[in-house]
Amino acid sequence: MFQPVPVPALPPSTALADLATTGDDHAWLAGTTGVFTSRPSAPLVLRWNGTAWTREDLPDLPTAASLAGISASAPDDVWALGNSAGHPLLLHYDGTAWRRHDLPAIGWARAVLALAPDDVRVLGAGRDTLHWTGHAWTRHPTLASDREGLHTLAATGPHDIWAGGAGLAGVGPGTYEYPVLLHYDGHHWTDRRGPRLDHGHITRLAATAPDDVWLGHVHNADGLHIHHYDGHHWTPVPAPTDPGRLSLHGVAARWTWGVRANRRSFETHPAYHHWTGDEWTPVPLPDHLARTPASHVGLATAHHVTWAYLKTAAGVHVLRHTAS
Repeated sequence: MFQPVPVPALPPSTALADLATTGDDHAWLAGTTGVFTSRPSAPLVLRWNGTAWTREDLPDLPTAASLAGISASAPDDVWALGNSAGHPLLLHYDGTAWRRHDLPAIGWARAVLALAPDDVRVLGAGRDTLHWTGHAWTRHPTLASDREGLHTLAATGPHDIWAGGAGLAGVGPGTYEYPVLLHYDGHHWTDRRGPRLDHGHITRLAATAPDDVWLGHVHNADGLHIHHYDGHHWTPVPAPTDPGRLSLHGVAARWTWGVRANRRSFETHPAYHHWTGDEWTPVPLPDHLARTPASHVGLATAHHVTWAYLKTAAGVHVLRHTAS
């Protein structure tokens, strides 16, 4: 079962975006405060130090800003990515303080992946990906078409990186979306096509080893489809079954998360499932959270600990699940 862990009180205007962890005693939750209010929105980061979640002191920004993603290679190498005034925003934590990090123009920032202090990848709108070498950013042409875009990154190391997104084909009423999947082997980005997917987009990638890669694919109104790569082939993984209306929002290695609603209500309740190797098993929540409408559901896992987050009318909740 997930066990709740206390977090600092946050304003109701808080929106949660992403969670990163590097082990049992280090995790970071990124989001934005001031959403849908008259006040400028501002980035938010909470940090788990092994005993408590605390709110981080972030640099003051002259304009409204939001965070979309966070990634960490070590407790003293954490990167939070977002946007401010139509430009990408990148914040870096070196173990002592958060500082704003200059980033080349990439349009709207979408995803960040930190593999090491000298190996950080950033996705934005456009054909190129950005690579931090520890001293400078380099730009790598990645996509072949201006009608394609990447949204998610996952890796097991510098020679095994996956990027997923979508492209547009056709014109006018015949326009449709198709998934884009690329792999980086340490030298080149290659179009891998991935599972046999004709329409939709790749919304999430996760990887623990070259033969253990997970992919979440959305196809129109069909919801999230799950696929697993064993190092040679992509295989569809049946979605979890649920007595209510289940809407999956994301996939991690052997985990899914989303919300469910019963047939007589539009209230959504958090739902987390764990893959046993043969089937998905629902992971119970404390009763008061299982019964409470929730949104902004997410999850991240590393080693033996899985962290989950959700937001209810009462505030932000963070939960911890330890493998037995």
